[in-house]
Amino acid sequence: MIETKTVEKASKDKSSTVKRKNVLKKMDIDSAKLLASLKEKANKKPYGRKIRDSEILAKALSLVEPTHLQELQDATLSEKDRLHLAHEEFAKVHGKITLDQFIGRLLKGEIKT
Repeated sequence: MIETKTVEKASKDKSSTVKRKNVLKKMDIDSAKLLASLKEKANKKPYGRKIRDSEILAKALSLVEPTHLQELQDATLSEKDRLHLAHEEFAKVHGKITLDQFIGRLLKGEIKT
């Protein structure tokens, strides 16, 4: 469920408007609990306004590095995907070979991955 809301706020001179877009995304229960916990800790302070979920998420997203993205991408690969990647890498080095021939060589132990 992705919902987009657009809110327009008029400035005092009414000639310019500021558009703010809010996007709601689904979150698993464990992540939501962790976010609520972080928000509660962040708001245990004597002064200042309350810190919003969006501010915590924005800070967290700014800390994501390319290595984290690579880990996420690797975690989504199935064994079939890994087989195709190994086949592509082998074919680059040793020349064209069909997937069927590649699997046969793997099973015979001729190829070490």
